[in-house]
Amino acid sequence: MIKFLHTRIRVSDLEKSIDWYCKNCGFTVLKRNDKSPSGNQIVHLELHGNAHNLEL
Repeated sequence: MIKFLHTRIRVSDLEKSIDWYCKNCGFTVLKRNDKSPSGNQIVHLELHGNAHNLEL
């Protein structure tokens, strides 16, 4: 069985995007990774009651 764990969206302003998704869509920050292998910051957002995460 195939299932999706997260969706990644590339954004130009990480903090502004986190704020928008949390305020307008009800997401909360699940975890932050400031040192990914590619050198980018990654933030995982979760929506309560949903196993699928949003990665910015």
